[in-house]
Amino acid sequence: MTKIQRHKKIREIIGECKITSQRDLQEKLEEEGFQTTQATLSRDLNSLRIIKIPDGQKGHVYALPEKVHQTKNSIMTKFPVEGFHSIAFSENIAVLKCTASFASNIAMLIDEMELDDVLGTIAGDDTVLIVMQEGVSQKEFLDSLVGHVPELKDHL
Repeated sequence: MTKIQRHKKIREIIGECKITSQRDLQEKLEEEGFQTTQATLSRDLNSLRIIKIPDGQKGHVYALPEKVHQTKNSIMTKFPVEGFHSIAFSENIAVLKCTASFASNIAMLIDEMELDDVLGTIAGDDTVLIVMQEGVSQKEFLDSLVGHVPELKDHL
């Protein structure tokens, strides 16, 4: 099976099923005849910009990027506040720590906010590196972030 076929099948499965973990997704792929490693699957999810979003029944499930609307109201309802752990600063760099597997979701949502204070983000598994514009203070950045996601105020 080619990468394109695997990506198509991943999108199909995530579009039709509530998948909570890479292992669940890997099992569904195997049922469909696609053998893949966890490392390849992780790269596929990043490449397809698939993220985890809150789900009332399953906790958090994988979602296709087109399911996450780019409006402020959607960002506030999709931002996984409970997955946020801490944020630390070094000059114009912020390092946000979060629950494992939440970083790409949080980074994408911060990017979608289009904050004037932010040049860009880079996500690992449980860490988001946020590069701020030169001269932006920690307080200015946090105020801007809380302005978009008020629920974060109690977690900072």
